[in-house]
Amino acid sequence: MIIGIDIGGTNTDAVLIDKNENLICFAKTVTTEDISNGFYTVLKEVLEKSRVRPDTIEGIYVGTTHATNAILQKKNLNQVGVIRLAGQRPDVLPAAYAWPKDLRDAILFGAETIGGGYECHGGELSPLSDAEIRDAVKKLLENGVNSIAVIGVFSPLNDMQEKRVAEVIQECAGPHFPISVSSQIGGIGFIERENSTILNASLKKVMQMGFVSLQQKCDQLRLSCPLMITQNDGSLISIERAMDYPVLTISAGPTNSFIGGSKLAGLEDAIVVDIGGTSSDAGIVRRGFPLRSLNKSNIGGISLNFPMPDVLSIALGGGSVISYFKNEPVIGPESIAKKLMKDAVSFGGDILTLTDIALFKGHINISGAKVPFISDADKIFDQVRNKLSDLVLKIRGEYTEFPVVMVGGGSALLASTLPGKHYQIPPSYQVANAYGAALAEISGTVDTVLSLENREETLEKVYESAKKRALEQGADIKTLRLVDQQILPYSYVPNKMARIVVRFCGKKIRR
Repeated sequence: MIIGIDIGGTNTDAVLIDKNENLICFAKTVTTEDISNGFYTVLKEVLEKSRVRPDTIEGIYVGTTHATNAILQKKNLNQVGVIRLAGQRPDVLPAAYAWPKDLRDAILFGAETIGGGYECHGGELSPLSDAEIRDAVKKLLENGVNSIAVIGVFSPLNDMQEKRVAEVIQECAGPHFPISVSSQIGGIGFIERENSTILNASLKKVMQMGFVSLQQKCDQLRLSCPLMITQNDGSLISIERAMDYPVLTISAGPTNSFIGGSKLAGLEDAIVVDIGGTSSDAGIVRRGFPLRSLNKSNIGGISLNFPMPDVLSIALGGGSVISYFKNEPVIGPESIAKKLMKDAVSFGGDILTLTDIALFKGHINISGAKVPFISDADKIFDQVRNKLSDLVLKIRGEYTEFPVVMVGGGSALLASTLPGKHYQIPPSYQVANAYGAALAEISGTVDTVLSLENREETLEKVYESAKKRALEQGADIKTLRLVDQQILPYSYVPNKMARIVVRFCGKKIRR
């Protein structure tokens, strides 16, 4: 059996599934300040409900918004220094340029540019100097940095210079000093790759604090099975890799809900809409996996370019505040999701929310609620249907025949007022996120830039490399399959250079 857990900003959910992926039972609790406490509560409840022995659990797979929340709340972040390898060129743009000022001030504590970097054809911009590296590290340490991000021009083509810089940093600052190198994180674009690397460096402390405590809670419950983390593409990584590359977990929440929602509905191809307390997220699942965005992603106002699912979001959820403008009701964008049971009108507060409307319409029933008369209820739900229909229309694209699956706690608000006949709410919709985490597989991904002069030979080598990565992490070779391939040629670059993204996935080997 497998336990899947979703640690969200509002609730922490857990599900137990058997070897046939049947959902045996689930548990929910409020997410706690120390995420390990809520994690322990749902883990213990699932074990007690199912009465299974701890030694029968083969894996605990966790999806979490911990990294995202740390960025948005600016809590427990490392003070990051940046070393750019840019061939002695003057800084055209400063590091963290165009970031929100409060986030930049909380994270960036110095940046140094030294020789190094590569041309697009693979030649060096300038030689790398150990003396320059040591001087840059000294200046950054004097500024008080406790983590360093290393970014070289075109380093995804060749990571040797970045590796050497990391070695020198450890010689100067110690073998356990946190370092993030950009060639292991982002794509070819310099600014977005730098942004991703700086964020990764800033998150290492907060992720280590959170994940180490999760392992301790498992030990308390005598659970000796692997504890793994779901990443942005819906696959699993070890807890050690998640602590090294926390940015890989930033968008795991929507990915898990998309996978879980489609599976709960018994579909391989679907459009999934996850309605939470504050927002509704829509994505496309094809062949059982969310479509990946090849556009720039954005977290907290920062442009990034590492793998994330294609997601569209609107401010619509159970806690959405209903206000009035020129006597017409307006939904959101404000939400009182976490304070719903205190501040909403039906619970003695003075704020009208979408949950109040759903209670009045009889779509849901919450013990203790005192529902007022709401004259505009039908008009408000017409707006809800229109907003969701527009969201689906925007994400749908060419997938015009895909059915729409509604999941998340907010889906209950809709009940019999779904926007159309192709919409459905599957059983256990409220724990789709945790169910998706429980279904996660091991993946091997190669995201690189190579010449396509010998296309077939090059692709075969990339396939073998991706397969090897998946097998090394414990994937079952019998279930290994190609789930994603993207080839993006670079115009005006010699030697038919292209960005190649290949991903193989397979089930984790069971005992």
